Amino acid sequence: MSSPDIHVFSYTGRNASHQLLEGQLRAPNIQWAKHKLRKRGIRILSIKRCWHLPFNRNQIISSSDITLFTRQLATLLKVGVPIRKSFDILTNSYDKPIVKMLVREISDDISVGESLAKALRKHPQQFDNLFCNMVKAGELSGALITTLERLAGYREQSEQLKRRVKKALSYPCIVLSIAILVTAIMLTQVVPRFAQIFSEFGADLPLFTLFVLKLSELFQQLWPYILVICIACYSSFSMARKKSATISQLTDRLILRLPIVGKLIKNLILARFAHSLATTFNAGLPILDALKSTASTVSNSVYSKSIHSIRQDITHGISLHRAIGKQSVFPVTLQQMITVGEESGSLGQILDRAGQLYEGDVELALDTIIPLIEPLMMLTLGLLIGGLLVAMYLPIFQLGHII
Repeated sequence: MSSPDIHVFSYTGRNASHQLLEGQLRAPNIQWAKHKLRKRGIRILSIKRCWHLPFNRNQIISSSDITLFTRQLATLLKVGVPIRKSFDILTNSYDKPIVKMLVREISDDISVGESLAKALRKHPQQFDNLFCNMVKAGELSGALITTLERLAGYREQSEQLKRRVKKALSYPCIVLSIAILVTAIMLTQVVPRFAQIFSEFGADLPLFTLFVLKLSELFQQLWPYILVICIACYSSFSMARKKSATISQLTDRLILRLPIVGKLIKNLILARFAHSLATTFNAGLPILDALKSTASTVSNSVYSKSIHSIRQDITHGISLHRAIGKQSVFPVTLQQMITVGEESGSLGQILDRAGQLYEGDVELALDTIIPLIEPLMMLTLGLLIGGLLVAMYLPIFQLGHII
């Protein structure tokens, strides 16, 4: 929500019209919070630090919140509303307190003469280097409205595609989680009761049933240790991946080599790379700054490292298409399209077109995968649960046949 040195303060006060106001704001300390309120013309009645904020959706600034803010700001500026008035309108238009605080802080910084880009850089968790660099370029070139519209369009496009991918990948995870949970319940609650019944039969049980009974017995004894080991392994792997660039690279490289999913993620990264580079290039950023900003938007360390290598090659005088050709993670098709763009002077348009092509590949893959996921998950769930039920009822069926 905020950086470690920023605190949230709740206040009550009155404005110049003696209207009672209540709200929250973020500041490094209470003195700075009071200073910010006085700048707004608010006479403070009470102010205190919020030590324990409830964890709910209203205390989280999502990516969609920033996208909506960008689109609304671009729209207000386009119709001729001054930037300070635009921020006043936006502040009063949000229901989420945390977003309202964010917009108000940016507005306060602008009101004391800071540029929009400088005000945004104070909130790196919400506005990355790509966003801030493009806004700075837009302010310097006098094309801030166009830049904000491009940013909003880029973010809307990326979020829409990301939502589709998450939806396609989350469904099998949910089904498998349910299958594991149901299997665990059956092994600990259902199978032991059948074991008591079978002990009274005095007859030999099928091998499959004996296997399930032994599995249930082991699971009841070891499940706490299994749970602890799984949590410990996940936590250790997550920490190691964050601290070790080598482990992060190996993991990301392995993900890219996964069947079906690897190709889907690769096309998603290529689409984001092409659109991001096109957006920054069209906004007037130098190619080196555009590549630096683009590298931060790619969520795979393998591609981030390759983009940094491309940037280094360009500093040594190598053209973009030749630099990309040296990186095996980028397909030849993209290199050829960039070659055409550089030779024709339409690199931004070509990159945008390349992004659309890779997005189309992602959409096509999703349209192919999604219809296959549901029957595959149902088959997996049926094999797990059905196998346990068959193992439990098989001795009963055999006993009935003998009778």
